[in-house]
Amino acid sequence: MTIIKTSNRYYLNGIDWVMAALNMLNIKRTGIGNHSQLVLVLKGYLDQDYLGQRLSLILSKSPFLKGRVKRAWHLAPYWISEQQSFDSKDMRFFKITSGGKKDLDSIIQDCARTPFKDDKTLLDFDLIHFKKQTYLIMRFDHKMFDARGAEALLEYILDKQNHYKEYNLPSQGANLHSWKSRFLSGQCINRFLRSIYSKKTKVVSLKQNNNKEQFSAHNFYYTTFSNEQTRTIDDNTINSAGYLMNGVYILSIVAKAFDSLFKKHKYTGKILIPINVDVREAKFNNEKIFFNNLSFMLFKLKQGLSTKEYIKILKTQFIDQIKNKIPFHFINASLLMRIMPLKTLAFYMNLRMKKKPCSFSFSYIAEQAFNLTHIQNLEVVNLFHMPLVPINPGVGVFFTRFNNKLNMIISSYENTLTEKDGKFLQEKIISGTINGKA
Repeated sequence: MTIIKTSNRYYLNGIDWVMAALNMLNIKRTGIGNHSQLVLVLKGYLDQDYLGQRLSLILSKSPFLKGRVKRAWHLAPYWISEQQSFDSKDMRFFKITSGGKKDLDSIIQDCARTPFKDDKTLLDFDLIHFKKQTYLIMRFDHKMFDARGAEALLEYILDKQNHYKEYNLPSQGANLHSWKSRFLSGQCINRFLRSIYSKKTKVVSLKQNNNKEQFSAHNFYYTTFSNEQTRTIDDNTINSAGYLMNGVYILSIVAKAFDSLFKKHKYTGKILIPINVDVREAKFNNEKIFFNNLSFMLFKLKQGLSTKEYIKILKTQFIDQIKNKIPFHFINASLLMRIMPLKTLAFYMNLRMKKKPCSFSFSYIAEQAFNLTHIQNLEVVNLFHMPLVPINPGVGVFFTRFNNKLNMIISSYENTLTEKDGKFLQEKIISGTINGKA
């Protein structure tokens, strides 16, 4: 038996603490926390009883099904797991015997909008059978998992060779040292943000309907690019942006699509784009599955430029931020945020996002962490993500790769992006990435 165990605590890093605050903020505003879901597509029907037994075997008494945060005597927050048996009855099952893809999409989106039964639960599962295909859904809480970590966990759960493996959470010290380094990183981030948000900077964004009487629903627009289309996009990247610049190329197309949408509504200002940066290697060990192994970058663009000009500006800003270690400084400085209670940090973040808004969120994950080809002799067809976009800016575009295919999700609140505008963006981005311009 292979056992990965430690008696040491895992003290949350600064990004973990920010994610926990964002979760609280989202719940207050929408009734749903900061979570995402994976959708694994299989050829054929995965047996419901088998899956229920598998989940019960792997998740019961596991340290990553439920948990909460507690502060130590020195005030650093750490994670407490609550081991509990997994009840297979908690897994919902849908069998679509009539209707078309709209019915399937409706159920998948309803699953994405389903909150966890309590704030301690970190994982939920749904199973859908539709036209000789299985859609296995795993919702995960960003307090403990990021996108690639969740993929790796799903592989561990479904890999029959892991029957005798036991995964425990990693240990991490409180990091109550190197204060000078943290404050210097904080100064670096403040200077960076001041350069982005000058006094004259007006940020363009889609208008939100702040109706506090009812929670806002989330909407998704999903696209899978074929292998041929993905190869075309990769070729366009090399020709237009250069080797390993897929994220820059795709972001330039997305920015141009939003620029067209803003122009359509006669909204003006600078385009501000925050992006997530996965700081792990292409392959990572078991300890890196859990919690948030990411940082951030921020890009600023003018409206009305060509795709070629957006590529040039984004490349320059990307290289400058890497050179100046902006992702590292975000990680290092955010450790100072942990002294703030979550309610206070959530309130502060909400004020900050209102005062210094963004135009849309963006993410491009180049490496997959789920690599199984078959589950119970059923071929794995695809794996895509459906994240709930943060309440501000209320709309985001997220790209992932799986088996040489690109997947794209446009995620929004219904009061931020109308169905008409959502389809407009979707068509613009699809056309732009394949044809080389939006």
